[in-house]
Amino acid sequence: MPQAKYRAQEVKKETVEQRRIEILEATCDVIIERGFAGTRVADVAKRLGVSNSLIHYHFASKEELLAAAFEHYANKDLADMQRDSASAPTAVAKLWRLIESYVPEGSDDVEWMLWIDAWGEALRNPKMKPISQELDAQSIAVFEKVLRAGNESGEFHCVHPRESATRISGLIDGLAVQYAAHEGVLKRKEFIRLMRQLAAAETGLSPDDIRDSRRSPKSLNGTTKQNDEDAPRPASLATDFDLRQLITMYADALSRSEIDSVMRYFTDDAVISLNNADALNTPEQIRQSFVEQFSANELIIEVPLVMAFFADEGNGTAYGNLTIERRQSKAGSKPVTDLVRGVDTFRRTSTGWRCNQRQRTTI
Repeated sequence: MPQAKYRAQEVKKETVEQRRIEILEATCDVIIERGFAGTRVADVAKRLGVSNSLIHYHFASKEELLAAAFEHYANKDLADMQRDSASAPTAVAKLWRLIESYVPEGSDDVEWMLWIDAWGEALRNPKMKPISQELDAQSIAVFEKVLRAGNESGEFHCVHPRESATRISGLIDGLAVQYAAHEGVLKRKEFIRLMRQLAAAETGLSPDDIRDSRRSPKSLNGTTKQNDEDAPRPASLATDFDLRQLITMYADALSRSEIDSVMRYFTDDAVISLNNADALNTPEQIRQSFVEQFSANELIIEVPLVMAFFADEGNGTAYGNLTIERRQSKAGSKPVTDLVRGVDTFRRTSTGWRCNQRQRTTI
């Protein structure tokens, strides 16, 4: 009997919660049609086919109903954006997905119509104000989390993530009001361009780097389109610096015959192709190759003469066109100097950039 009683209470609780959600969603629909100021409890009751008293059973006042409805709608909106952003492969792509999700699709974007109307309602409705403030804080926190993740992965050089997140969120909010409320004043393409410029300035990247190459950008009508943005571009200053430093550390380890340090240059699935010979496909093969080189030579020095790096920041990949002077010195022999041309392909990992493919040809 006690178990049956508790189960009955659980069912009742579930039913009450389900009814509450139905009321909140119906209220959101009415608000989108009529606005906060024009929404009445009677309108919501009519939409659901219930009495006003049932609405008041769940919500003491109209002000409480409107505030709860906005909170319900906005939390779902934020959760959807966070899920989409979290599934992106890199911090750059996460940031781009957030921006793309936040920017209104058009002047009739119902989500933004609700947000903008809610800001006005917060000035009049004391129950709405703290909810609006909390949701704004959550929006900033979402951007801040991505910016900090980008700093940790080495993708971003963002000095003050919290301040940067506030500026990014604030610019979106301000431009969204103009875009949604004043048709024709600002086009979505221009909106996106301005957001890319700010995001780039806050992260140490270039505007063209703020994108997600794994997902085609949306056109104005909501469809997807292909363009030349997916092609790698010259690496950002930050990525260029990181790759040059990585190659310098590799060259230093090579000159010292430090096999473990040399191996840290490569990913675990790296492939090396040298002068059309059979490719080295495993860490063991790559390691053995360097061990043999160190055994056969007293000294190996590689001096990069030319390095040009290109990167897909959003996808976390890059490559470098390299021209290298390579000197090898065997015991009792004169040093041999070769000019080598090659391409090293890189992938961003949890420990920074690493080479996952190498092609080298002696000129």
